[in-house]
Amino acid sequence: MISEVLDTCQKVVSQSKDVNIISSNIPKLALKIYTLIEEEKLTLDEFKKCPLHPKNEDEEAINWIFIVDSLNYCFFDPNNKSHWSVTWRNEKHTGYFGLCAAINRAMEKGIKMTDMKTCLELTRKQLDEILLGDDGTTLPLLQERYLCLQQSADVLLKKYKGNFVNCILEANHSAQNLLKIISNNFCHFRDESIYNNQKVAIYKRAQILIADIWSSFRGTGYGDFRDIDTLTMFADYRVPQVLLHFGILEYSNKLRDTLKQGILLKHGSPEEVEIRAASIVAVDYVVNEVKKLMAKNNRHKICNSIMVDTYLWGYRRENAAILEDTPYHKTLNIYY
Repeated sequence: MISEVLDTCQKVVSQSKDVNIISSNIPKLALKIYTLIEEEKLTLDEFKKCPLHPKNEDEEAINWIFIVDSLNYCFFDPNNKSHWSVTWRNEKHTGYFGLCAAINRAMEKGIKMTDMKTCLELTRKQLDEILLGDDGTTLPLLQERYLCLQQSADVLLKKYKGNFVNCILEANHSAQNLLKIISNNFCHFRDESIYNNQKVAIYKRAQILIADIWSSFRGTGYGDFRDIDTLTMFADYRVPQVLLHFGILEYSNKLRDTLKQGILLKHGSPEEVEIRAASIVAVDYVVNEVKKLMAKNNRHKICNSIMVDTYLWGYRRENAAILEDTPYHKTLNIYY
């Protein structure tokens, strides 16, 4: 079964002008990932291991994941030179982890962020205070985040009795069904672009939401999706940068120059769609290569695009200095 995301992205790759996939460099990365899976250094437990994530496996944990992923996008601000960070329990966190820390901090202060009525009743000013970083730093797109939170809470209350678990139950153990439910009902998760007059489905945040639930529940109970392997990687800014670093993606000189100058790409521009589509297809190639190694060695462990994405995203955070000279695209939008 091929997902709509992979199918539409493969079409982009076949027509791409500024981004290429260098297939000859895939086996080296695949071997690295295969080895990590063999040594149990890369498992589906990665989400659970993070101290910021819920440890309980219940409806509240699912609503926490839903609210965090409703706000999980765009952590860089081209107009703000200071770095947004949030300290929680004496530890400083940035980016996505900073968002998790901000939501946990609010919960500890008695603001029940897992309750949709509470989320719906929050004022813009209250949300700004919840997301306020250390030293008074703020996130970009605060108004957009407020509207996303409002919509998430409103739709969930009206259609699903205020619990995201009801979306999961309606999906009947299918990640693709849940992807449709999310993208059809919550427009801020509807991450689509047009390339050469054709719709390209990317659904980065909707897929992350499903993957987080799968990983949080270790593929059991509410996290049991029979087609979880049909999800693709989550096309953001940083994973393409790591794929470029590993020589799996190749950019045209024109695109490289644009990125090196720090020029923002417009969301939906041909170059931006090509980068994201090529990343999705390249990671799918890597997964297939890992599975070939497993078959050859008669191993039966889990490997899918979610796990490869987890490794690549973590690699960038752990090797930020090494990747400093590797260009990456930036765009201000609510989709990643």
